[in-house]
Amino acid sequence: MKKIVSTLLAGVMTAGLLTGCGGTSSGSTGSADAAKASGEPVTLDVVWFSDGGEGNSFMALAEEYMQQNPNIKIELIEVPYADVDSKIKNMLNAGEAPALARLSNIGTFQSQLLNLDEYVSDPQAFHDNFRDDLQFIFDGKMIAAPMDVTANGLIYNKTAFEQAGVEVPQSEDEIWTWEEWKQAMETVVEKSDCTYGLVYDKSPQRFTTLLYQAGGRMLNEDMTASEYNSPEVQRAVSFFKELHDDGLIPTSVWLGAENPNNLFRTGQVAMHFAGSWMVSNYKDEVTDFEWGVTYMPKDKTRSSIAGGKYIAAFQNSGVEKEAAAFIEWLSQPEQNARYCQENSYLSPVKGNESLEYEYGKEYFELFAKELEATETPASQEWGYQAFTTLVQNDLRDGLVEVLVGNKTVEDYTAEMETLMNDALQELKA
Repeated sequence: MKKIVSTLLAGVMTAGLLTGCGGTSSGSTGSADAAKASGEPVTLDVVWFSDGGEGNSFMALAEEYMQQNPNIKIELIEVPYADVDSKIKNMLNAGEAPALARLSNIGTFQSQLLNLDEYVSDPQAFHDNFRDDLQFIFDGKMIAAPMDVTANGLIYNKTAFEQAGVEVPQSEDEIWTWEEWKQAMETVVEKSDCTYGLVYDKSPQRFTTLLYQAGGRMLNEDMTASEYNSPEVQRAVSFFKELHDDGLIPTSVWLGAENPNNLFRTGQVAMHFAGSWMVSNYKDEVTDFEWGVTYMPKDKTRSSIAGGKYIAAFQNSGVEKEAAAFIEWLSQPEQNARYCQENSYLSPVKGNESLEYEYGKEYFELFAKELEATETPASQEWGYQAFTTLVQNDLRDGLVEVLVGNKTVEDYTAEMETLMNDALQELKA
């Protein structure tokens, strides 16, 4: 099995710009002029899903590109996120590969995606355009370009904290330990109108943020064997269970089906362990109290986990050169900044570290600092999508069994280590 060497997001972006797209490399036509040169009309169909207004932003950029390249026509095939994989699989099975697609799980199609290094005008400059830890490399080839970045973080009820007389960390020098964090939440529950200290998304990715903060990891450094059955992982699982047992986290989320976003909006909860995308959501939907973003706590170390979406081109579409040229243009700092600003994303492109968002600029800068402090295991392991796809549901469901009391922490970590090693063996087959 070919090994993915992708890593998803650990450090914050450093300055730099993608070199111009006007030239060509030997055997490639990656520049925007490639399509112009042919003189023939070319249609690029794009399988796309939207979480919000991303489709509108993308098509505004596409319209600009089509004006610059009159022989290019870009058509959006919009599908719900849940249907993206099946839509693409059906197209591939019918021999009608799309030119492009917006993807979150690259691993599903890694063997069908175009090696962009063969088409872009300057492969090294194209790589250098992006943060090192976000480049999706498969079998030594860059097969997708990141479009946006999200990060895990801590949103808090500012009104409740002020009511309780508790201050949140104002700088990286003031970050709480886990014990200080727990004490702060207990105080807010006691002295404010909040019933709970924390809602925590029912997500294996979100939980493992604690795992990394405890100094644990799912796999060893070369990702060939599991290290889940360790004191560090057990520490994270035990702490998570303790927060539930003590009533700081409502059981209705992880042991039920309640939406943590809805709970936080009611003002019953002091903090929400969530993703950066909730900033734009809460901007419009939280009106009964003031809220903000603060630094996550640490145990042995600090950690966030980032996610993101990619734009990729497919092999055998018949328009590979034109698709790659469009990706290269779309990935330049100016175009990417517009897209990320309009949709409240962090940018994966160097030079776009501090964007002028319509709302929440200071919050996004804080999320970016969390990513800067994040060490490699989080990005490596969640970047190994072929692996995480196989184990993430079991990781979550086993954790629920621990929270319920049906399984000990030690039994859970031992069982997960075995399951993870089995998954790694399956991937080698």
